[in-house]
Amino acid sequence: MERSVGKRIKILRKDLGLTQGDLAGDKLSRAMLSLIERDLTTPSLRTIEYLSYKLGVSVGDLLGEKKDLSNKSITYEEIKNGINICTTLYKVEKYNEAKIRLKDIVEIEEVHFAEKWLAHRLLGQIYEKLDQNEKALEHFNEALSYLPSTETKEIIEVYYYITLANRKLKDYKRGIESALNATALINSRYVDIECLLQFEILYNLALCYCRISEFQKGLEVVHQAMRIMEANKVTYVNGHFYMLKGLAELYMKKYAEGIVSTNAALGYLKLNEEPRKYIGSKINLGILKRKHGSIEESFIHLHEGLQKAKEYQFYDLSNNAYYELALSSFYNDELEKSEKHAQYGINLAGKGSYIYAQCCYVLGKINLKRGLYSEALTELNKAETIFQSSKLKNPWTSLIKMEKAICYNKLDDSTNSFKNLIEANQLLLEKEIDIISTEIPVIH
Repeated sequence: MERSVGKRIKILRKDLGLTQGDLAGDKLSRAMLSLIERDLTTPSLRTIEYLSYKLGVSVGDLLGEKKDLSNKSITYEEIKNGINICTTLYKVEKYNEAKIRLKDIVEIEEVHFAEKWLAHRLLGQIYEKLDQNEKALEHFNEALSYLPSTETKEIIEVYYYITLANRKLKDYKRGIESALNATALINSRYVDIECLLQFEILYNLALCYCRISEFQKGLEVVHQAMRIMEANKVTYVNGHFYMLKGLAELYMKKYAEGIVSTNAALGYLKLNEEPRKYIGSKINLGILKRKHGSIEESFIHLHEGLQKAKEYQFYDLSNNAYYELALSSFYNDELEKSEKHAQYGINLAGKGSYIYAQCCYVLGKINLKRGLYSEALTELNKAETIFQSSKLKNPWTSLIKMEKAICYNKLDDSTNSFKNLIEANQLLLEKEIDIISTEIPVIH
């Protein structure tokens, strides 16, 4: 018995694991799709074209046209339809299903170049969503290699994804390189790209500059983005750039300016829409207040940030808040509170993580201040072991060695005291120092 159009649509939808809502999307109501699938209404040709695109089949397939099966080689139409299916699966977050299909498509020899770059880009986007950024970067670079130089808009978009992947891999210099390539294309040619894409590129460029301590360059990019926003009367990304501006000003020791910028960020960001950025800004404001000497206000903002981070189960932000609370309490001579916060951070963090080491460092400082020098050395050595095995070792190890030098001096061990002091200074004199904590001084 030959199936109806509605039955074909229903079978194809279920084969892909899509709900009626997934397939209907934003151009067709779920109620209308339900009527079509039950053959209670006849879809228009435009609706058939829309559904065939999302299901990755031809209009003829949906209408039940007979196929010539004598030619077994894959056709251009089949490849195009396969990518359409994967696009739909990506949009409804069925990443693994889309990945399996796309991996087959990119291996097909006959695939048209235009579809090949698209398939690689989509596969890169899927790997990025799955947090497999090395594989994502590989496919984004492949997509770039298949794009003709005339496709400026698409090249800019791929450069953005390359920047994002490099940033997540902490390869900030390559992230800067790809972002600069994108901005150069935007500035050198008239190209109609969405404002949001341009802001995403500028945001990632500024962030990468800040990650390698090029804060002035980061601020210049932020100001460039703000000029574009003002010219286009855009406000929906102001919070992101004010947050980044405040963070750069924190590390540049412009605490008063940083407080103004971070308060502005909180004025734009909405907790229910962008909870991570809102909570992060609250914690940053607490740090800035401490640096500016407003210790009581620092505690208020850090506790608010911690409470919200717990509500949203952002464990990394909770850990960060505990660490900053431990520092604020330490500098306010509240050693018991400082120890409690540091211990909470240790208990919440994974053993061997950076935040675990940071909290051990605070415990070492607490014991040193209490005159418990051997206990202080135990905590400082735990922290040092973790940071020496990471690419972030220079600033942290230098700080830890300074504290150890004091401990050894108090224990009348002048040899080890002098040794740690020399090693700390040598590390601080090395050129490339990542800034990864508000405890670390800015080194120019």
